[in-house]
Amino acid sequence: MERITQIVDGTTLLDNFNLHIFEGEIMGLVSINYHGQEALVRIICQNIPIHYGYVYFQETLVNNYKHSSMTMNRVAVIEKQSRLVEDLTVVDNIFVLRNGFKKYLINPKILEDQFKQFSKELGIHIDGNQLVSNLSFFEKCVVEMLKAIVGGVKLIVIKDISNFISTTDLIKIHDIIRYYSTQGISFLYICNHHEEAFKICDRISIMKNEKVLKVLSKKEFKQEVIAPYTLDFNRIDSTTAGNISKEGILSFQNVSTDNIHNMNFSATEGECLVFLDMNNTVLEDIIKLMNHEISPNSGKILFDDSNYNDVLSLRKNICFIQENPIHSMLFKEMSYIDNLCFLLDKKYPNLWLSKKIKKSVIQEYEPLLGKDIYCNDITELDAQSLYNLVYYRIHLYHPKVVFCIQPFSGADMYLRRHIVYLINQLRKKKITVIILAVNLSDSLAVADRLMIIEHGKLSKEYHSREFQSFRENQ
Repeated sequence: MERITQIVDGTTLLDNFNLHIFEGEIMGLVSINYHGQEALVRIICQNIPIHYGYVYFQETLVNNYKHSSMTMNRVAVIEKQSRLVEDLTVVDNIFVLRNGFKKYLINPKILEDQFKQFSKELGIHIDGNQLVSNLSFFEKCVVEMLKAIVGGVKLIVIKDISNFISTTDLIKIHDIIRYYSTQGISFLYICNHHEEAFKICDRISIMKNEKVLKVLSKKEFKQEVIAPYTLDFNRIDSTTAGNISKEGILSFQNVSTDNIHNMNFSATEGECLVFLDMNNTVLEDIIKLMNHEISPNSGKILFDDSNYNDVLSLRKNICFIQENPIHSMLFKEMSYIDNLCFLLDKKYPNLWLSKKIKKSVIQEYEPLLGKDIYCNDITELDAQSLYNLVYYRIHLYHPKVVFCIQPFSGADMYLRRHIVYLINQLRKKKITVIILAVNLSDSLAVADRLMIIEHGKLSKEYHSREFQSFRENQ
């Protein structure tokens, strides 16, 4: 891609953007912010109109500012939202649903044998006759990659993969990417963290505000080289770290479920605890336990030194911040102040009839939220303002414990830094924060303790003073 500029409705999506990916290369793309990233992926996949520049694919000019054919390039994109058909089998997705497949009679045995050859080549085991809907995120990624290879794709875009597969599975995905790169397949590996890109990429482009700032070669994969382009996450506004109470709020005592095995831990008031699930198998059980959707097969859960069977008390004192909360926790048809007060009706049933309470909330939170608090249409606000709304809703409600599920997922570097600040605001109110994650992302910037879960068991525990040695051993 040479000097690509794309302007849509007066907004510049790409500005003099250059990107060269060689055959068999794993090219990294680390975005400081998300401006232009979606536009870039669209232009790579399809030859849509551009304002200026040239796009070459396999050394052929396929798109330029004079003429855009709208044709598709032989590119596959692998991201959390799978493009597979959930109600069809693995082999049907790979072999039948592809361009050029023209047989009227399908022999399942032949397709299954072909699939076994591919899976044997990669050293993985997936049942080819299984429905895609039954596969894990990791297995879906492998199937999508095989579908791309079988379909003759030459470039595969891997997008934010560490946000949804476990640390253990990420290593396997990297092995598969390396294998196919030696076969001549090129990859564009898009991620938020340069540490992740260092492990797998041959070169890395650093992108910010619709353009590439710098391209790093392998020998430049050093912290001191990339530091001028990144933000410092070291203990942002961590004034509460030394003020953690010794009193336990939430304790698991030998708790077991179908996926959890004898889990023991105790979270204290105002503490930030990170659970890193290396195999992505137990976080859902923890959420279901806290929501009373399932009960422990054995063991005991204590909340405020009492048995956690008091459902009403739990619902009042435990909250959740979902993954990508601005898409799942906000009501677009409600105003900012109504969204902010949404949980308060659990404590004040007459809230919606009382203008006095909302007026009081505005007076208290306007210094923190600014004029956004008067906004009637929250769709006009940017991501940072919406994240403020989600986290200050919890801040206002003031539960004893909040579970944050993958809080940094889908956030660019500026937003991740702001989320660290927001989590610290919760801790200042002595709210215990428990982060559930399948990758560390920036969790250690705010954590007091890190709990590693492997195969359903707590395997290791690190305190904040040990984080540096933990990072060095990764």
